[in-house]
Order: sequence, then structure tokens, then C-alpha cells
Amino acid sequence: METFIFIVIVLAVWAIWLYNSLQKFAQAVRRQSSNVQVAISKKLSLINQLIDAVKNYQEAEQLVQLKVSQDNTASALLNAYQQSGNTLASIQGLTERFPNLKANEQYKVLMADIKQCELDIQGQRSRYNDEVEKYNNRRLKIPTIFIARLLGFSDAPYLEFDHSGAKDVTSLKEFKTDDGERLSQLLSNAGSSLSKATKNIAGQASNAGKMIADKIKDQSTAKYFYLSPGGTPKGPFTQAELINQNQQTAFSSDTLVNKSGTEEWEPISSLIMNNSVHNHENNLSNLSDSHNEELRN
Repeated sequence: METFIFIVIVLAVWAIWLYNSLQKFAQAVRRQSSNVQVAISKKLSLINQLIDAVKNYQEAEQLVQLKVSQDNTASALLNAYQQSGNTLASIQGLTERFPNLKANEQYKVLMADIKQCELDIQGQRSRYNDEVEKYNNRRLKIPTIFIARLLGFSDAPYLEFDHSGAKDVTSLKEFKTDDGERLSQLLSNAGSSLSKATKNIAGQASNAGKMIADKIKDQSTAKYFYLSPGGTPKGPFTQAELINQNQQTAFSSDTLVNKSGTEEWEPISSLIMNNSVHNHENNLSNLSDSHNEELRN
């Protein structure tokens, strides 16, 4: 029983340590994805300003202000990046039809800022993928891989942007990690199982103790007779009394004894051997009661 409890405690401590380790890497991924989201949001805001700057040109009326989202999931980031790339391509197409647009001072400043923002996005994306690699490598190690999903930690997706934003958003899976609920549930279930196992073992020990006690009681109240050298039955005696009588008068080892209520006679040496077993069972009963009391406590 002590070994079982020790193993459960060791596994629980290991699961908590593993959970904290994965959570540390997962939070680094989330933190970096937020940085990517901030960089993309900045680019969207600059493009919206650019839309306002070119709205007086023909065909610019078709341009729609981009929505700046706070969603930092991989699919949302890639979708926002795609929108920014498509809108920026449309605006640059206007400069082909309206050359004077390139000479517009506000246009040049905004385009320079957008170019710098693009470099920032690529840098943040690279740092995000570095954190994803660390997290996924930690998650895929043995034996972590066998329990990571059970603890609520899924694979983290990489971000791959090109300047046009032409990537398949549907290919990205959402990155989810446990917020502590699943770990609490697992530990709670482990505690309940351990409690049930302890109660079952305590019940089994109690039943075994009662069986031994009943057997001892039956043996201690039984009556015995022995055959004297002349063939005359002597008794009745309890088992203890008969053994004490043997010690006083030194019966021969082949002296026959009979237990009241039975027809069989057996050598007194067998009774003495059974008495040794009786004493051993008595010790077991005491140990069982003591252990059962410890389990209840």
C-alpha cells in the first residue's frame, strides 16, 4: 500500500512539474503572437491612413477601411496580413494610372512607414516561430508527448508570411493550452481513486482480521479429550488446558486426542503444531487490527 501511495505521489509531482514547464513555453508563444498582432495592427492602421490619402482619386472609392482586430490566433494574424497585402496592392495599382500620386508627400511618408512596419512584422514573426519551435520540441520529447495532450497542450502552428499575404488560412490550427482546469480535474480524480483504493484495502484488512479472530475464538472455546494409557477418555479440556496438561505429565507423542463434536482422533503432536499456528494467527490478527486503525486515521 505504501508503495502504491508513493508511486501516485511521484506521478502527481511529475505531472505538476511537466505542466508548469509546458505552460512556461506556451506563454512565451502567446506573448510573441501578441507582438506579431501589434505589428500587423500598426500596418493596418497605416494602410487605412493611406486609403484616406488617396480617396480623392478615381477608383479609390472601392477601397474599404481595414478592421483592426485584437485576435492574435495564427489564422486571424494570417488573415489580417492577407487583407493588408491585397489592399496595399490595390493602392499601388492606382499609382500606375495616376503617376502624380507617387509624388504626393503624404503618400511617400506613409509608404515608408508601411515598409518599415513590414520589416518589423517579419522580425516579430521570426521570433514567434523561434518560440513555437522551442515549445513544440519540448512537447514532443519522451515522455512529455504521452501526457501533453492529456494536460491540454496542443501543437503550436508556425507563421509563414510572404509580401503578398497569399497563404492558406484554413491550414492553420488554433493554438490552445490548458488554463489549469484540466490539471485540477486530473489531480482531483487521482485523489478520489487513491481514497477509494485506501478504503478498499482498509475494508479487506478489516474482513481478514475478523476472519482470523473468529477462527481463533472458535479454537480457544473448543473442548478436547485424550486417551489415557488404559484407553480411557479423559476430559473435557480446552486446547490450552490440554497442552498445559501435556507439559505437566509429558504425554507420549502418539497419545490420541479428540475434538468435541468430531469422530476423528489425532496424535497430540498435531495439536501442539496447530497451537503454534494458532499463536501465529493471533499475532497476525493483532497486526491487522493495528494496520487497519492506521488506514482509518
